[in-house]
Amino acid sequence: MNLPYYPMFVTLARRVCLVVGGGSVGERKTRSLLEYGCSVRLVAEFLTPWLQNQCAEGTVLLIGKTYTKPHLENVDLVFAATSDMETNRAIAADAEEQRIWCNMATEPEWGSFILPCVLRRGPLTIAISTGGASPAVAMQIKRKLEHEFGKEWIVMLQLMAMLRTTIQSKGLTSDQNQKLYHQIAGLPLLQWVLKQDQEQVLQAITNICHPWINRPELVQIWNEAWKHSA
Repeated sequence: MNLPYYPMFVTLARRVCLVVGGGSVGERKTRSLLEYGCSVRLVAEFLTPWLQNQCAEGTVLLIGKTYTKPHLENVDLVFAATSDMETNRAIAADAEEQRIWCNMATEPEWGSFILPCVLRRGPLTIAISTGGASPAVAMQIKRKLEHEFGKEWIVMLQLMAMLRTTIQSKGLTSDQNQKLYHQIAGLPLLQWVLKQDQEQVLQAITNICHPWINRPELVQIWNEAWKHSA
């Protein structure tokens, strides 16, 4: 039995990612990577119009037309996204030899990591994986979750994030901070946000955080949280 994939969230900021393949799959991989702040290098003979524009603007660095092993130099992640199975397998083998994480578009089992189906709601990221068994089923699960996790989650999580930062600025002990976090998290904030019941939210949090956070601060936090959901 194959070992299961280890679920892990990583930051790609300041990382270098190599995409081999300039078709629709390569474009999709590149679009996603750019959203996460990494540097993208591209190897491809033919490019989609969108990839041509990205290379012309300098957003993506085109470093060759045909893949060769030296293209892996100083790369953190590689995506084998060509239409040629043998080329993709060669990329995976070279990456394995150099201990570079590799994603295979055509044969996931040849790579060292797979990409989950992702649902994002502001700070909330839900990753759905079937271990490569059925990406179509993962997409079905995502569609179901889209109805359960609306923009109210963005507001609620932004509210929690800003409250956490504000509490940390008050000079309380770690134990006091943790107590406040857990008390606030125990409130039915999601229900109140759905009803846009500002008064209920402000009153409940004031009762917990008094005297460290005043009402004007809470009003500002509430308003800022809603701006993020626009």
